[in-house]
Amino acid sequence: MATQLKDRSAQAGGNAVKSRAWSAEELQLRDLLAARTFKRGDFTLASGRKSRIYFNVKTTMMHPQGAALCGRLLLAQLKGLNANYIGGLEMGAVPLLSVVSAFSAEDGSPLPSFFVRKQPKPHGTQLLIEGMDDLGGETLRGQHVVLIDDVATSGGSILKAVDQVEAAGGTMTDAIVILDREEGASEKLGARGITLHSLFTATDLGVTEADRALLD
Repeated sequence: MATQLKDRSAQAGGNAVKSRAWSAEELQLRDLLAARTFKRGDFTLASGRKSRIYFNVKTTMMHPQGAALCGRLLLAQLKGLNANYIGGLEMGAVPLLSVVSAFSAEDGSPLPSFFVRKQPKPHGTQLLIEGMDDLGGETLRGQHVVLIDDVATSGGSILKAVDQVEAAGGTMTDAIVILDREEGASEKLGARGITLHSLFTATDLGVTEADRALLD
């Protein structure tokens, strides 16, 4: 049964937002993310920019209940997107891809997955795209891929995966993340013809305008 609940941004004194209907599983995952993932403080992001807030989604998706909830909710988001494969950039996407692929098999619609390395290994097969039986003829050519990641900020990590999937002959129109920080990823991906879907936004977790103010 869905529960009607006000977003925490309104409760915390941020701009008023419309209420949203949450499923029981969404509420459980949002509470885990709020408790384990969302931190306030003084942080330096990968881009070098200073931020008052930080999201370490891995602390939730490596939690037993968090992993199960992420897998089920991501699989539900995939319905209707006509994916032949799911994939993403190491390393944030890797645990998610494994659990979603496993749940898809239990659901009766097995969905294979792969991940994209940032750099090829200097030994072995030296592949950028891992998880596929390339020597057995498995290929992304002509396959429709939905990309998955833990968090989207600018969209740069997802676009790195996009470039490699396109080079391998795959097609993409959608990407799904656990959390959209609402900092330009949707627009940047849209410019490449990719729609960004998210289970939650930063606003959903209670981020306010004061939180978003830049640090010196």
